[in-house]
Amino acid sequence: MSNKLKLTLAAALLVCACTVLAQQRQVPTGPVAGDKFRTEYIRIDNSDDGLLYEPVTPGQNARIAIVLSHPDGNVFNAEPVVEMAKRGYRVLAVNHHGDSADVTVFAQPLSRAILYLRTLSGIQKVLIMGHSGGGHMIAWYQNVAEHGPSACNGPEKIYPCDGRQLNDLAKPDGIIFLDSTLGAFHEMSSVDPAVDGEKRIPSLDMFSAANGYDPVAKRAKYPADFAKRFYAAQTARNAKIVEDSVARLNALKQGKGEFSDDEPLVIRGLGGEAAGARLYQPDPSFVAHTKAPHTLLKADGTQPEVIVPSVRGPVGQQFAAQLDALTVMSQDTTVRKFLVHSAIRISGEYAITADDIVGVDWKSAMNSTPSNAEGITVPALIVSNTCHYLIVPDEIIYNHLGSRDKTLAYNEGATHGFTPCKPEYGDTVKRAFDFVDNWLEKPGRF
Repeated sequence: MSNKLKLTLAAALLVCACTVLAQQRQVPTGPVAGDKFRTEYIRIDNSDDGLLYEPVTPGQNARIAIVLSHPDGNVFNAEPVVEMAKRGYRVLAVNHHGDSADVTVFAQPLSRAILYLRTLSGIQKVLIMGHSGGGHMIAWYQNVAEHGPSACNGPEKIYPCDGRQLNDLAKPDGIIFLDSTLGAFHEMSSVDPAVDGEKRIPSLDMFSAANGYDPVAKRAKYPADFAKRFYAAQTARNAKIVEDSVARLNALKQGKGEFSDDEPLVIRGLGGEAAGARLYQPDPSFVAHTKAPHTLLKADGTQPEVIVPSVRGPVGQQFAAQLDALTVMSQDTTVRKFLVHSAIRISGEYAITADDIVGVDWKSAMNSTPSNAEGITVPALIVSNTCHYLIVPDEIIYNHLGSRDKTLAYNEGATHGFTPCKPEYGDTVKRAFDFVDNWLEKPGRF
């Protein structure tokens, strides 16, 4: 096939895909939020749909469109979507309803969403945005969109991606991370080294008063020697979990598994999402401040460059009473899902300190935000919330970003959900998205 014919066919497919999306747009729901914007439901494909926010009276900001999605849950009325729509941007919130055993299932829907936005009148730039776990998803997408399947299927990966349908993904013009997680490491950091079958090892139990946990105050101050033992044991247990899972995957590939495609996997003491055995949750002396000075968005309107402190209190206290709960402090998953979402290698130097996370092989996981950040070259913004425990992880992502135009800012007193953790921190929601607005509108950036 000639190159000219290939280009003609590619153009025809693009027109076809965008036409299908346009034909499936439903009747607008009408203006909302004081007539600032209206919404339309959009069917993207069999497992993904979207809600498009458009300004009733388009202004300068309407030339920029934003795609926001998350691996789990409904983002149609998520805070970032509504706040950016209020500021006059076109925003397409994308929900996924299919199997998420592999992050690659998000590739084509996100690509179609970006291509669709480029067909709208007046759109000049399209960016991708992710909050929390949406951050590792968009980092992976941007890296693969810029570099192709080689970005996620190298020999260094525990579970390389399947390169099919990952060529020629639509490339966003910029990327915005909002209080992003580290991807697979976030899951791995919950591995409980005190688990020994159905028993617990007292000397490694982070919820024991003998090791620094205060069950009355529901907080902890862990001694350095306990933290060192804890991280060494966590490293060993994580290596065993990964090793066993890779062995089961190889058995599946050889037709020796319980099933032909995947098999169930229950991991005791591997908490899901915010749960788990993480020293930094009840003890705020871990991930307590950034290593370098960064912009701090203060309640008084100033934006000094400072070493940014966390203002969070202890969290995760409820997990001490749920150590045997399958859906809280253990994972009921499958071999492939674990290897995609939670498997990453750590070394004997592994530790989480007051201002860093060391001893992690970031490149070993396909689903690793820092590793994928290295392949990102478009303008990038990270806004991190100081009343949460992601201020150090977000600095790590920033340091790994390959973008020449990159910005990291911290929202003083904002929780993970953007609201203030104390009244004195003011309107943290407005402060965050005003900053995003100003970043987008910097002359020459977009």
